[in-house]
Amino acid sequence: MQRSRLILQNAASKAAAAKAAGESAAAVNHLLGFHDKLSFDEKTAAQILSSRNSPPLYKPLYHHLDPMLLKPREPGSFSYLLHHLQSSLSGFYSICTSQQSRDEFLHLTARNDDDRNDNHGDGEDNTGIINTFVLNQSDMGFMKVMTLYQDLSSPLLEETNFDTETEVRQFLTGCSFALEQFHTIQADYLKDLEAALDTLDTSENEAEEEPNTEEDTEEEKEKQFQYKFFDIAESDPESTESALTSMLSPEGLDRIFFDSAMYSFVKNMSGQMVEGADSTTENHTSLAELPSDPKVMHACLLSARVEEIEASGKNNDRHNAEDKDPDAPLEDESLQPFADRKAQTVLQLEVLYDLEFLTNTDDSKNNKNKSFKSVNVAKFETCINNNPNGDELQWRLCSWRPAKEFGHL
Repeated sequence: MQRSRLILQNAASKAAAAKAAGESAAAVNHLLGFHDKLSFDEKTAAQILSSRNSPPLYKPLYHHLDPMLLKPREPGSFSYLLHHLQSSLSGFYSICTSQQSRDEFLHLTARNDDDRNDNHGDGEDNTGIINTFVLNQSDMGFMKVMTLYQDLSSPLLEETNFDTETEVRQFLTGCSFALEQFHTIQADYLKDLEAALDTLDTSENEAEEEPNTEEDTEEEKEKQFQYKFFDIAESDPESTESALTSMLSPEGLDRIFFDSAMYSFVKNMSGQMVEGADSTTENHTSLAELPSDPKVMHACLLSARVEEIEASGKNNDRHNAEDKDPDAPLEDESLQPFADRKAQTVLQLEVLYDLEFLTNTDDSKNNKNKSFKSVNVAKFETCINNNPNGDELQWRLCSWRPAKEFGHL
C-alpha cells in the first residue's frame, strides 16, 4: 500500500511539474501511461477550437495558439521581480513629477461611496480600485501598489479608448458572482465525471466477455475526450460543458482537461490499490469532500497587464494551413506581412479573493458539513482591440491558484 501511494505521489508530482512548465500535452501523456479510460489528444484546447469546421464556439487569440507571445509572470520569478521594480519606479517618478498623476492615483485609491459593495451583505464600504491596505501585505509591499497604478495607466488603454475606471469597477462588482458560479459548475462537472467513470467501469466489465473487433478499437481511439467535450458544448447549450466553454479561456479549459485526467488517474489507481489489498472491498473513491456551496468574499484587484500582441508566423501557418496548396511554389515568409492579421490588445486582470466553502463528511457521529476558507488568485482576460469574437467586452477566466504572493501555498 505504501509503495502504491509513493507511485501515485510521484506520478502526480511529475504531471504537475510538466503542467507548471507549460507542457500540458506532456502531463497528459504521462498520466496516460498509467490510465487509459479517458483518451486525450496531444492538442491543446486552442488548437482544437481553431481546427473545428463547425461554427466556432470561441476563436482563440494569438497567444492561445503560441503561449510564448505572452509569457506568464509567476510570483517569485525573475521576470516578476523585474517587472515590479521597473513599474513601481516609473509610477513613483510619474507621481512625483506630475500633479495629474497624483490626482489619478488618489482617485484610484479613494473609496467609492456612490456604488454599493454587494459582497453578500457584509456591510463593508466599497474600497477603491487599488486597495492599498491589502496590497501592502503582499510579497512586494508598496511596490505592488505602485506597479498596479502604473499598469492601469498604460498608454495602450488610452489608445484603445478603454474607460479604465468604469470598466474595472464593473468588473470588480461582478467578478465575485462569476467566481462563485465557476466553482459551483466546476464541482458539478467533476461529479458528473465521477458518474461517467463509474458507468464506464460497468460497461468495461460487461464488455470483457465479448471480443472487440479492430474497427471498434480504432473508432474508440478517435473519440478523444476533448473533442467530445466541445461536441457536447456545441450541441447542448444547457450542459455543463457549454457553461465552462463560455466562461473559460482555452488556457482555463486546458486546466479543466488536466484536472479530469488527474481525477481519472487517481480514481483508477485507488481502485487498483483496493483490489490488491482485498478483492471483496468496494472502491469508495468519490468526490464527497469536493467543495460545495462556495462563497467569494473580499475580492480585490491584485495586478493588471495590457499587451499588444502581433501574429507570429506560427499563428499564421496554423490558421491558413487548410488554404495552402501543397503543390504551390515556396515563398519567403519573412518578406510577407501578415495580411489581415492585425495586432490584438489583450488585458489581463488578477483578482485576490477569499473562498469559503463546505465539504460533506461521512462521520456517523456528527454528520455535519465542515467549513473551510482559502485565499486564491484568479486571472481574467479580455481582448480590447481587434477581438476576433466581436467588439463586445468579454471577460474569461484563465487560471486560478493559491495566493503565493501572500504566503498561501
